[in-house]
Amino acid sequence: SFQAKHGQCNFPQNAPAELTKTYPTLARFCHDQRLGYRRLRHTKYYGGMMSLPVFDWDVRCRRLEEAGFEFDRSLAQWYDKYHELVEYRNDNGHVRLRRKENPALYRWVISQRIR
Repeated sequence: SFQAKHGQCNFPQNAPAELTKTYPTLARFCHDQRLGYRRLRHTKYYGGMMSLPVFDWDVRCRRLEEAGFEFDRSLAQWYDKYHELVEYRNDNGHVRLRRKENPALYRWVISQRIR
């Protein structure tokens, strides 16, 4: 399975051709689950009825979350960078990164400081 091979459940949205070839329906499945999750959140937020299809999505989403599926990839990527920064601080005792040490993390820290 994808999870056993890659250690996580998050199939990339713009997957390389080799991944799409190996797992032809997984990209569509992940996309559909994320759309369903957004609809579920919208229904719950606006006080929609908990009909059987909505309840089914709720159960499905909880099971996918338990398996490690991330519905909000941008939030997951933020936490990935945050944990990378914490690890950097633990190793170096500070968070004053130099661009040449880790350019991607450096850009992320700069963008966080601007916000």
